[in-house]
Amino acid sequence: MHKVWLLLLPGFLLLDVIRMLEVFKAANASLRRTRNNKLAGYDVRLASAAGGQTLSSSGVALSTGALPHRLAGRASTLFITGEPVPGAVGATGVQRLREWLSRNRRRLSRCAVLGAEALLPPVPEARVVRRQGRTAPPALRCGGQGPDLFAAGTRTRSWRVIDPGQGADLALSWIEEDRGAAFVETLALRMPGPRGRRCGMTRRRRLPLEAPAPDARIGVLHQWIAAHLQEKLSVARLAQEVHMSTRSFARFYERATGLSPGRGVQQIRLGAARRLLETSTRPLKAIAAQCGYGSQEVMRRAFVRDLQMTPREYRRRHAAMKAAGAA
Repeated sequence: MHKVWLLLLPGFLLLDVIRMLEVFKAANASLRRTRNNKLAGYDVRLASAAGGQTLSSSGVALSTGALPHRLAGRASTLFITGEPVPGAVGATGVQRLREWLSRNRRRLSRCAVLGAEALLPPVPEARVVRRQGRTAPPALRCGGQGPDLFAAGTRTRSWRVIDPGQGADLALSWIEEDRGAAFVETLALRMPGPRGRRCGMTRRRRLPLEAPAPDARIGVLHQWIAAHLQEKLSVARLAQEVHMSTRSFARFYERATGLSPGRGVQQIRLGAARRLLETSTRPLKAIAAQCGYGSQEVMRRAFVRDLQMTPREYRRRHAAMKAAGAA
């Protein structure tokens, strides 16, 4: 069993914690259905500095156990969420949590934080970059490698700093590291809610066609694209469909979806190909033609680029996961 510690501090975000618990529960259920004793699951523990009830930002309290003085094994995952400020847990409590992190650093294989960056020791000054309107040191960016955040002289660790609403995506990205893309692809399809684009979850992001459209025109356009995949779908052609200039349309589309128009078409094309691979036995060449790829080789390159596997491998893995789920 891989231990996953969810360290809850006062003011933690309840929804992210609940969604992470749902993801790990679903993963354990899928692993049990494989009937393979070699596939150990996840032992998820809710913890706090001293144990007991911890109050969330929404006013709902969860029961937690006290953090053990020392973690057992060498493969624990840690997620911290809440507000570790003196007013919440006391100055002494903050220091004790920092000491606990330092003491157990070698037993933590993965770490992430949501709203608790104050627990981390200061990072040496680094070039500040701007990402989606926010500034942050590279070491604290999602999945970024940086200086050791525990203590000087120890081996480097990587922390992920996530935003609210990314708890489920974070959990899925960790499970993918352990079980592979095919397992998580199937698992994510069973989970409610949209998938984010960060923390390594780009391959499980809902496609633009599938995600709720913030503007009705986007939804209508995506439906039109899906019905005309065999045509030449240039930015100018798409702009014409929504009665905009090419330049205005490109800005409008990127604001609404976070993708360029060309990338949006690629994702819709890829989604159509995936569904055909999952639900039909049609030859790869025929699927490539139906989805608007110039050739089977072009489709293969698109799958390798976005999913890190070929269409043939995707079909085989999906069939294997489906068989395992039905067992």
